[in-house]
Amino acid sequence: MFQKNDLGRLLAVNSAPAVSMFLPTHTAGREIRQDSIRFKNLLSKATDALIEKHGLRRPDAESLLKPATSMLDSGEFWRNQDRGLAVFIANGIVQRYRVPVELPEEVTVSNRFAVRPLLPLLADDGNFMILTASAGVARLYSATRFGIAEEEIDLPKGVADIHAETDYDNTLHSAPAARHGDRRGSAVKMVATYNFGEDPEELRKAHLISYIGRLADAVDTHLRNSNFPGPLVLVAEDEIQGHFRKDTHPRALVDQGVFGNPDALDVEELHRRAYEVVKPLFEQSRLAALEKFRALNGDAATAERTLTRIEDIVHAAREGRIDTLLMVEGEKAWGRYSEEYDRYFPHLTQVEGAIDLMECAATETLMRGGHVHVVDRGDLAADTVAAAILRF
Repeated sequence: MFQKNDLGRLLAVNSAPAVSMFLPTHTAGREIRQDSIRFKNLLSKATDALIEKHGLRRPDAESLLKPATSMLDSGEFWRNQDRGLAVFIANGIVQRYRVPVELPEEVTVSNRFAVRPLLPLLADDGNFMILTASAGVARLYSATRFGIAEEEIDLPKGVADIHAETDYDNTLHSAPAARHGDRRGSAVKMVATYNFGEDPEELRKAHLISYIGRLADAVDTHLRNSNFPGPLVLVAEDEIQGHFRKDTHPRALVDQGVFGNPDALDVEELHRRAYEVVKPLFEQSRLAALEKFRALNGDAATAERTLTRIEDIVHAAREGRIDTLLMVEGEKAWGRYSEEYDRYFPHLTQVEGAIDLMECAATETLMRGGHVHVVDRGDLAADTVAAAILRF
């Protein structure tokens, strides 16, 4: 899954020439073989661009692209794809991303990596987390409206491990501590002690509560360290759903969950049902951003807090002044930066040396903590490809 920290790493690369390759890929069928053939064609285009536009000798161009060329004969690699593949290569740098969104088939060789096709994955309209929890296992996924990927996180293994930790040889037998009530401080209650002969059902509940408390702590820590604001969707059966909301309530957990046994759902169904929960939240957020822009822009007293010219938007984004960026889906706006005038000048077409101002505005906004929403063509004026709400 392509995430914001990945974007930051790519934008930090300052090693020309930088090669960016995008390809729609397949997960099954005869098209898998065609994917590698089409990727070979992209490599050929990249080689020509390195030679003709960046002055490399053919052996040097082929050496730069060798990490990508080595992928061509890997059948296992091409059999394990998602809907899109992005490959970024520069001197000493190779990054590959399988992504759950269909990408355009294109290659760019420039002074910096091109990331525009991946930006919909980072828009506010679709980033969320999914926590699946049963008594036997728990998993945490990062997701967008396009797809899902499991997070690398050390979670409690299940109630059985809690039970195994119980020392039945001691005079007093107790289950591990469980979190209850207030998550903000020291509200930690010890589960009651149990001896042989006590109600097995009560012991099961105590261990389940302890397991849920540990699980909530682990997820809380992970979300806090990754600066993820939410939302978080819980997929679990009724009893676990109830304890999460009553006793722990992790950071960013939404009120509505997916009820049922997550172990019985395949990944596609899990994603579909979880996205149904958050989709209204994303729609509400996007519409609220549009309404706020229209209100500010339509009032002479507050119109200065908005921008609609793409060249002004890019300049403000680089200064960290944009709170919310609204981008019309699929639109591009070419332009060039002038150091002499310290401003951007738009071009009607993609001329030599021009940059995609829409991509620039979005990446600068995201990296400076702003919000980006992808909107429909009819949401903004006919001559407007982007709009912004300023912080100051």
